[in-house]
Amino acid sequence: MDYDLVLHDVQLVSAQGVRRATVAVADGKVADVLDAGTRPSAAEHLDAGGLHLLPGLVDTHVHLRAPARPDRETFRSGTAAAAAGGVTTICEMPTSEPPVNSGRTLADRAVRLQPDALVDYALYGGAAWENRHEIAAMAEAGAVAFKTWLHAPALGREAEFTGLSCPDTGRLHEVMREVARTGLVHALHCEHEQILAVAGENARHQHGVPGAVHAAARPQVAEDASVATVLALAAATGARVQPVHVSSAESVVLAAEARARGVQVTVETCPHYLQLDEKTLFEFGSWAKCNPPLRSAATVERLWAEVRAGRVDVIGTDHCPYRPEEIAAGEQDIFVSPPGLPGLETMLPILLTAVHDGRLTLPDVVRLTSARAAEIFDLPAKGRIAPGADADLVLVDTCRQWTFRPEGFSKAAANATFLEGARFTGGVVTTFSRGHRVFDGGHIVGEPGHGRFVRPDRARVAGRRTTT
Repeated sequence: MDYDLVLHDVQLVSAQGVRRATVAVADGKVADVLDAGTRPSAAEHLDAGGLHLLPGLVDTHVHLRAPARPDRETFRSGTAAAAAGGVTTICEMPTSEPPVNSGRTLADRAVRLQPDALVDYALYGGAAWENRHEIAAMAEAGAVAFKTWLHAPALGREAEFTGLSCPDTGRLHEVMREVARTGLVHALHCEHEQILAVAGENARHQHGVPGAVHAAARPQVAEDASVATVLALAAATGARVQPVHVSSAESVVLAAEARARGVQVTVETCPHYLQLDEKTLFEFGSWAKCNPPLRSAATVERLWAEVRAGRVDVIGTDHCPYRPEEIAAGEQDIFVSPPGLPGLETMLPILLTAVHDGRLTLPDVVRLTSARAAEIFDLPAKGRIAPGADADLVLVDTCRQWTFRPEGFSKAAANATFLEGARFTGGVVTTFSRGHRVFDGGHIVGEPGHGRFVRPDRARVAGRRTTT
């Protein structure tokens, strides 16, 4: 048969291993994975020269907020950054204006974003007490998962978090029960509201560099206590929970112990919790501010141990775009600046560098950034290079050495001053989204509107619903 595209001489990476292969693409799908050296008829041939071919990344944790804040990020700039970073599916969090807290807002957002999308996208719905009766409607509208913050929103951001924040544990119990009935994953920002309140008040009276004040205001125990609470509620409700952007190895251990008891829990962490530690926060202050904060070097090493042991399921960027002046406003009072770091363009280079340094293998990278995410979020066409899957493909050069500069396709790229001068080994050469080149040779070559809204497989999700 004739194919649209054939990639020759690739080192095909899956979660199971690496092998030489020829990959054939037709109608936006992987049509065949053939023996190396096979040369079937095709409209286009690409000789990869032995480069590694990975499934396109599924970023489980992205904040773009477009189109409400084009000064921070647009959906076009955000999905361009994703393409440059080898991310072919973004799962966008519900923090937008208006927040995604109803079936109608989710359905409207799915349509409104599409003309600017360069890669595929899925949408989280917000789940809180005040909108608990909208949870089923958001699932019906195609939500990939639900998200709840377990602390109160920052002053001035209350409207943005309507239907997203639930610090009351009693009410959270009922919200988790409603999410469990949908069969979808319930992602939770785990920081204990009461511990944060006391620690934050104490930290305001401390003297020291702003980064140290931020670390003191959000201690690790706030995360661990919140994760423990979520796991107890998950056991009671049958919910599929995922503590997100986990910075604490102790929280990973708690989740692993609960999983052994039958609790449906998966764990997400972020590249910055593996690459950076609190010394970066102390040096760069508001420019390196995220929630939870960067932890000690010893904690980072313990988290790496959990990743290598397979007890962390996915890595997502938690990409957060802000204007530089918003971050600079916290250089003296770190409580003033918003939390969050850019990451769409750097996640894969960070992990490829970890492979070069011997911390991970390439199959580990695929498992953590695509294969496991597609499984957890019921996206069977994503996360693998196999016949019938979407031809979301990333060619990477694992030997390329380069120095990071805070620039890129995301409007927030300039905020990554904490990485300036960092040395990376490995980078993206070409990204294909459903068989179409969207990034190649350092340039965006795809067209806005190529990306499409993706929703979880209905049959798979139906089999996961609870009746509690």
